[in-house]
Amino acid sequence: MRDLLPFIILGLTSGSAYGLAGVGLVLTYKTSGVFNFAFGALGTLAAYVFYSLNVSHGLPWPVAALLSTVVLGAVLGYVFELFARHLSHAALAVRIVAMLGIVLVIEGAFLLAHGTESQTFPTFLPDNRFKVFDAYVSASQLIIMGLALVLTLGLYVFLHRTRLGMAMRAVVDDPALLDLAGTRPATVRRIAWMIGTVCALMSGILLAQSTNLDPVTLTALVAQAFAAAALGAFASLPAAYAGGLAIGVLSAILTRYASSSEYLAGLPASLPFVVLFGVLVVLPRRRLATRLQSIPLPRAAWTAPLRTQIFFCLAALAALAFVPQFSGDHIGQWAGFLAVAIMFLSLGLLVRTSGQVSLCHAGFGAIGAVAFSKLATDAHLPWLLALLVAGLVVVPIGAVIAIPAIRLSGLYLALATFGFGLLLQNMFYNTSLMFGLNGYGVPMPRPHLSWLDLESDTGFYYVVLAVLAAATATVIALTRTRLGRLLRALSDSPRALSMGGTSVPTTQVLVFCVSAFLAGISGALLGVSLIQVDPTSFNPTLSLTYLALIVLAVGGPPWYALVQAAGLMLIPAYVTSGSVGYWLQIVFGLFAVLLIFSPQTRQVPRWVRLSSAGIARLLGERDTGPVPAAPDAAPDPGEAGLPSPSGAAERPAGEGLRVDSLRVRFGGLVAVDHLALAAPAGEITGLIGPNGAGKTSTFDAICGLNPAAQGRVQLHGRDISRSSPPARAAAGLGRTFQQMQLYDSLTVLENVQLGREAALAGRGPLNQIFAGRGRHVIDRAAREALHLCGIADLSDRVVGSLSTGQRRLTELARCLAGPFDLLLLDEPSSGLDAHETEAFGALLRRVVATRGVGILLVEHDMSLVMDLCDHIFVLDFGKPLFAGSPAEVTASDLVRSAYLGTGGPMAGTDRVDASSGNDSHVRVEAQ
Repeated sequence: MRDLLPFIILGLTSGSAYGLAGVGLVLTYKTSGVFNFAFGALGTLAAYVFYSLNVSHGLPWPVAALLSTVVLGAVLGYVFELFARHLSHAALAVRIVAMLGIVLVIEGAFLLAHGTESQTFPTFLPDNRFKVFDAYVSASQLIIMGLALVLTLGLYVFLHRTRLGMAMRAVVDDPALLDLAGTRPATVRRIAWMIGTVCALMSGILLAQSTNLDPVTLTALVAQAFAAAALGAFASLPAAYAGGLAIGVLSAILTRYASSSEYLAGLPASLPFVVLFGVLVVLPRRRLATRLQSIPLPRAAWTAPLRTQIFFCLAALAALAFVPQFSGDHIGQWAGFLAVAIMFLSLGLLVRTSGQVSLCHAGFGAIGAVAFSKLATDAHLPWLLALLVAGLVVVPIGAVIAIPAIRLSGLYLALATFGFGLLLQNMFYNTSLMFGLNGYGVPMPRPHLSWLDLESDTGFYYVVLAVLAAATATVIALTRTRLGRLLRALSDSPRALSMGGTSVPTTQVLVFCVSAFLAGISGALLGVSLIQVDPTSFNPTLSLTYLALIVLAVGGPPWYALVQAAGLMLIPAYVTSGSVGYWLQIVFGLFAVLLIFSPQTRQVPRWVRLSSAGIARLLGERDTGPVPAAPDAAPDPGEAGLPSPSGAAERPAGEGLRVDSLRVRFGGLVAVDHLALAAPAGEITGLIGPNGAGKTSTFDAICGLNPAAQGRVQLHGRDISRSSPPARAAAGLGRTFQQMQLYDSLTVLENVQLGREAALAGRGPLNQIFAGRGRHVIDRAAREALHLCGIADLSDRVVGSLSTGQRRLTELARCLAGPFDLLLLDEPSSGLDAHETEAFGALLRRVVATRGVGILLVEHDMSLVMDLCDHIFVLDFGKPLFAGSPAEVTASDLVRSAYLGTGGPMAGTDRVDASSGNDSHVRVEAQ
């Protein structure tokens, strides 16, 4: 144990700095909901400011430390709070990229100013040494440990014992309520950002003493803060501090035992990434809830017709085929440009189409390059076969990375992929498994044919161009298949897609695998264009640049890929200045920061639309136009030859829905308590209650979106209590939402079509890729649903541009188009005017009468409820209050008291036994 004591002391010192950084990270995330990916860059900034003040300008270290932490932290905290307010209204990918933009700007600026050589950082704290057993402890180590501990305890007491601290804990959950209580949310967030930023700056200065001044190394130390915050579940300050200590101590101890092993030598430096990835995989999902609303990535408001897209793609291919005629000595960089364009196609499919975020695509490229080298040189596989197999090697790794996507998605997926990329670099890059121990890299052979020159620069350029053309055709074709439609829906509303009957985890795994395959091929081709590759060819920070560029891009495939690859690869090729790469990094970062001010829907230039329209006319392509307007009366499905969207014709009438003893808990809060209800087929059943009564929680539990603590849910006599949401949808359970879940970037027609197609896609990978012969069924079901809801004239409108009432009808139409025979409608008339509400009621009666479906209706319009429902269940504070016919509910003193606060006596009043499923009254004691 005494042999380990020096390592433990070193670990406690560095771990204290990690813990302090984790505390600051948790504090800003808890109070603003914005995760500060620029945390490490802020530490880098503080270290350089301190160095400049203390060394270059001769200020005493206490003054330099005060200015570079407290003063600078207050200024930056104020700016970051303003920045975070804009971020809260942006898509998740935009939030992440905007923060990464700050990283790129700070890192690029310091590399531009100081180069890549690290500088010795001054040891400013007292260095007196004390002997503890057989180890020596310096005064500076004790100061660092004590400072981090005192600050953490002080912040914990501040958050739990002061009015301002409690306001910081409340501001994320309900800022409007906090404002009504007399505390300004902006002020609370601003102070939190100032404190959190001071922690970031202080940790950067403390860590610089052991790592020296190196912007890349200091910025990467943010992973230790991420891991410490993860051990605190991104919520607990003491746990984050303890997590930082644990990471520091374990890393230090591992340096004693792991240095002799080739594969374990990188484990100490990789431990934070192992911890981060492990916590995100095993920590219960409920403890990692995303704090901000999911907002889809901005998309172009218009796309060219298919023939026009093909025309422009062929024109671009012809232009690229002409490149060797003028490129001269730069032909190798042009080949690299084409290879990187494939990387952007890969990442675009993941980020722009499906809305997933990846920060490890440079790692995918590295694995593909190494696999290709070993297959082509060691295994002597034919060149093209080695290239394809190299892409396939990356596929299972992409599937493993999809695990956090399945469980968490969003922010935590970005963290997991970021950790994986750094783990790959630290543990495997410099081993014989990848680039070798000597760091010289691996050879990358070019293709060889005796009858065709492919080994020359020009010949290889055409090989890469052919692969890019094939990759482009694959991506464009994929986006027009069922999988492409599912991916666009996944980007807008995973919840709606899941409730439509599609297995979202299957979709996420598929897109990660396809993206990883293309990234592996891209890495192999890029490596061949470089002739020999080493670890610097696939630095993990490249993934940050890739993500920033793909989010900044406009247009569809392959245009975003070609434009961004050209900016990344061709500008440095033709601008000979050695600093051009740093300048580009700064420019990319600035554009990423400014991205938060861009509109949600990106407009395509008018001249592009006009020229495309002209070419479309020359190619004989016509717009299909909207679905014809609905007739006065909706056609009978049998007469019109249309399938029944409700699925009544495909599934025999069942018993309907039955819920017994349902209880839903959120931590210590019981949202629904021992609820029992029945919604028979062929009837409309109401579920009413005051705001907060637990109605939506009941729906979420019935659908499987939230787990029930106890109880049973049966559909047509079949127990579905443990089934997934897609399985419940496949059993016939359809759903609309109080907070509408629509595919906002798609048209009304595409939304309604997905009501049926999502169910057909189901859980099978092949069903999600290939539509088979079901397209006509989807189109006809969508047409009838549009006519039924009276919105056929809106079919070509983008859903994001509709009014609230039109969006409600679109969501209902999507539900009616699906194969569902028991519909859960959550406040479906909200946003409709009186005339629309009357027509809506008539629509529901017609659907029930003609299809035999059952409806469970949550609605605040009591006149609509009383007019439509055959039976009504009343909830109050999550408990069943009353059940009966509309007339009995209207006459109930209990119901009037729950809604109005007045009425008959509360105690000893007759209540209905909701579990009986009938109108019989049972005498019980009022709660």
